[in-house]
Amino acid sequence: MSLSKYKLLLSLFALFTALLTGCASTTKVDSPQLTLKTPRYGHAVINDGNHIYVFSGSHNKKLLSDVEIIHPKTGVIKVLADKLIPRRYFSAVWDGQHSVYIIGGISVNNKRARYENRVEIFNTKTHEITMAKPLPIPTRVNSAVYLDGKIFVFGGSHKRVRQVVARSLVSVFDINKNQWQRATDMPTAKETRAVVKDGLIYVVGGYDNAFAMNVFEQFDPKTNQWTTLEPLPFKVSAHSLTVSGNKLYLYGNYNDLTANYAYDFTTEQWQKLDNGYKASRHNAATTLNDKVYVIGGNTASKASALDYIQVFTAE
Repeated sequence: MSLSKYKLLLSLFALFTALLTGCASTTKVDSPQLTLKTPRYGHAVINDGNHIYVFSGSHNKKLLSDVEIIHPKTGVIKVLADKLIPRRYFSAVWDGQHSVYIIGGISVNNKRARYENRVEIFNTKTHEITMAKPLPIPTRVNSAVYLDGKIFVFGGSHKRVRQVVARSLVSVFDINKNQWQRATDMPTAKETRAVVKDGLIYVVGGYDNAFAMNVFEQFDPKTNQWTTLEPLPFKVSAHSLTVSGNKLYLYGNYNDLTANYAYDFTTEQWQKLDNGYKASRHNAATTLNDKVYVIGGNTASKASALDYIQVFTAE
């Protein structure tokens, strides 16, 4: 082989390597093998800057009522048994201080499914439970976020007579006043997921009780107005979201459990990732110290709950 051809091959290899490197926005972290004490799906996860809290969910056709507290640095997991109302498909929101609000979902009353309107407050310091004013219209698979002293609860489904219908409603809880009020409805009715970025709220995909959706919507709490963004290049439901830096990360999909995407808020582009993410749906995600944690989920039936704690480094 001539020297010129050899140099050309080296250049092509370097370019190929650079392209591959640029495709990944998160990388799998080599860390101690953390696993949940109890596998679960339909649960909720938050972090308070130090610990990760995993609330309730479902396992082996049973609704869970525990809290698993994960200390990422040490790998220690503490379990608080029988702490909460057993429920799944709900939201949990941290207020930035020491309270986590647990909202909506499905519980059981006299062996029948109940759309839960009770709002529990879990104290991260004392581990005590108190109650807030009930959710006016209880929904399952809603999505709640905290911003500027208020909790915004988006969509979900509610049983009306004998039919389960998706809702477009936005309920807002003022923490200081302990009061609920309504904001402008979402442009589309759905079970969905939402995140906060730079004072705006983004609602991504969802399920309208017939089909998965590719809607991408932005809500401005200051103006109480919605903006419909460019649709996703894929339809998605039963997924989780988290934000790290200038990117939004999406994990799982009801029909494509391996779905793993990143959205760049600067370029306004979606990118498919290949980082070793293990397939699941109805999981939950959170970002702590530039690491993304994807926790639990299931793969098929109600009995297929997972004990995964997947950790990725955002780039």
